[in-house]
Amino acid sequence: MNKYNIGSIGFKTKKESEEYTRRIVNELKTSRITKDDKYFSFFNDLIRNHPDCDEKVGCGIDYFFIQPNVLNKKAYQTMIKRIDESIIDFSWVYCCQFKIRPSTTDLYTAMRQAIAPDMMKFKKEQFELQCSLCHVSDLDYSDYHVDHNEPPFRTIRDNFISLPGSLIPLNFGSCPQTYASVFRDEDIEFKDKWIKYHNDSCTLQILCRECNLKKH
Repeated sequence: MNKYNIGSIGFKTKKESEEYTRRIVNELKTSRITKDDKYFSFFNDLIRNHPDCDEKVGCGIDYFFIQPNVLNKKAYQTMIKRIDESIIDFSWVYCCQFKIRPSTTDLYTAMRQAIAPDMMKFKKEQFELQCSLCHVSDLDYSDYHVDHNEPPFRTIRDNFISLPGSLIPLNFGSCPQTYASVFRDEDIEFKDKWIKYHNDSCTLQILCRECNLKKH
């Protein structure tokens, strides 16, 4: 009987799942894995095993891509291009270690999905994209990320969840474009209240990719 799963693919041991994934990564090498690629669903299932899936997926996945590992040129690392054009790495090896995934992962992902349009709107409305920390202003559009300054996103999120009378959803849908967890139609009231609370509470800023990675 299989003990570990990546989506519908079962493995008897963690090592077996790691070897299976390594073969795929080494086969694809520097490929881009878009939604019409046969391996997209596999990588989408793989990232769901990451304990920090919510932080990695962010506002949603546009596509995955693979690039040479900066620390080991003979190896490859897996990357996510989000729908807001930001980029982040994730360890496929870590995803094969099957760490316990918090029960709140789907809720947190749905909350990020709900505010994604406003995050992208903030970025598009900037007259000039410049990092608030290092002040670099000559990078590509995708190298600039929208970041929560003060308070951080997790504080806004946790404060909203702890409000008295909040009926927190327990079941979620799946976005047909990004495959991320989203609120269902019957939870529209919770979703709308969350969006308003977030927008009234947040202070956003633009960070370059490097500064954003260092901060988080």
